[in-house]
Amino acid sequence: MNQQHLDRGNLLWESSRMFLPEHKQALLLRKEELKKIEKPELDEQELQEIGIIVLDSLKHELNVKITYWSEGFFHELIGIIDKVDLHLKRIKIRMDEEIDFVAIDCLKSVDRVE
Repeated sequence: MNQQHLDRGNLLWESSRMFLPEHKQALLLRKEELKKIEKPELDEQELQEIGIIVLDSLKHELNVKITYWSEGFFHELIGIIDKVDLHLKRIKIRMDEEIDFVAIDCLKSVDRVE
């Protein structure tokens, strides 16, 4: 009888664990870290295809959708390529009133927007 009481007591303890706010925050950060993706490496053909679309957008002011990697996650922008800075290895994107810069080596894809 005493053993049953101990077993039940352990089950109650297991189901009602409490976390300190610091532990909860650490667990959330760990989950985010596990979701992170490694920076993509594009081959020459992929870079050439991206280059063609980037130049079309630059010359003809066409909207493009840019998918890029930053701090472990992919992000998307839709806008017009305003400048390609080979010295700083980044492209300048104009999105209505906003301007953003994306490093060329962080690009995943650039697609035409119809």
